[in-house]
Amino acid sequence: MKVRDLLVESTAMASGALRRNKLRSGLSVLGITIGIYCIIMVYALVHSLEKNLNDNFSSFGTDVLFVQKWPWDEFGSSYPWWKYMSRPQCSPEEAVYLEENISEKQATAVAWAFGDRVTAEYNNVSLSNTSLQCVSYRYNAIQKVEVEKGRYFTPEECQGGRAVAIIGSTIAEELFGDKDPVGKQIRVRNYSCVVIGVTRKEGQSILNNSADEKITVPARFAMGFINYREGEKGCQIMLKAAEGVTLDDLNWEVTQVMRRIRRLRPAAEVTFAVNRMSMITNAVSSMFGQIKIIGLIIGGFSMLVGCFGVANIMFVSVKERTQEIGIQKALGANRYFILSQFLTESVMLCLLGGIIGMALVYVSLLLLNWVLSHQMESAVKLYLMGSDVSLGVLVSLAVGIVAGFVPASSAARLNPVDAIRSK
Repeated sequence: MKVRDLLVESTAMASGALRRNKLRSGLSVLGITIGIYCIIMVYALVHSLEKNLNDNFSSFGTDVLFVQKWPWDEFGSSYPWWKYMSRPQCSPEEAVYLEENISEKQATAVAWAFGDRVTAEYNNVSLSNTSLQCVSYRYNAIQKVEVEKGRYFTPEECQGGRAVAIIGSTIAEELFGDKDPVGKQIRVRNYSCVVIGVTRKEGQSILNNSADEKITVPARFAMGFINYREGEKGCQIMLKAAEGVTLDDLNWEVTQVMRRIRRLRPAAEVTFAVNRMSMITNAVSSMFGQIKIIGLIIGGFSMLVGCFGVANIMFVSVKERTQEIGIQKALGANRYFILSQFLTESVMLCLLGGIIGMALVYVSLLLLNWVLSHQMESAVKLYLMGSDVSLGVLVSLAVGIVAGFVPASSAARLNPVDAIRSK
């Protein structure tokens, strides 16, 4: 018998057996469904959180280097924070020097930025602990500022430290309500500045860094009332790599220029860090990789219970159909046909349970997304990825083969005469 004919015949007989024992088949499917639901739900949640975090970090730019005092690639209790604490902050003069000494063939844009928390006021409305983002002119070429109303800063406004501001959509709603903010004066830490733009609404962010709740001003204006060297203001120089230039090449160039700026000897330790987003995304992926292993172990116990359930049902099925097996073998059915018949039945049970389990995961994620967006106003979005579906199918298939192999082998080894005589 050809392999195709063998599979078709085995599938037909397995389907008939499942239909004849609906209750027993349903209970077997239920065990696999619960196991697959546990595993795939854990994986879907972990993958979703990992994707949300990495997408948010990647939005800062996968082709951007960040020169700061703190490195991003060192974590844990051994992190030598006392060594980095004494490092100087990156200055606007260093950003200008980098821009003048690194060609546009290496970096298309260089910007300097820092931030602080301030109180913003308009008439009798006051917003405390508001995020103030202080940037140089080229910031918009690296981290796009989506201005919906009004405009972005001019080079003259940034270089001259003009008292102008671009506010987020949430800030605009809370300070001005339905009024048009463009052209109005607000007070930032008791300094008046004119609103020249309102950013496009982004919605909430899992990192709480949405532009909706930020006020952006020229860095030279903010330096008039904020000392960026005091405390942790998040001072950073950002460099956007030119097309075709790798971050490793740009990193080497930036490191050499920064060593020259700070007059560091060849053997001296650097007093700055050159960071990139892949440092964070790799750490996030590594952390979630460990969580997925834990989830697989927990879900594996559920699948083990389901596997034993299917194996038990298959042994019962072999016992009930012993005479039928004997007749089939007496009529010429070989061991492979009997083996494939029961193995196919086991795999079909597990695949059916797996499909139902993944369907329940999909429905659960839809419901959770609705709750997160409408009831909790969360920025997290949950996904059922193709890799999770593939995992569910492979696990179901593997469990079906493992659970059905021993019962199918015992059926294939039956003596036809003894099988026909059995009761």
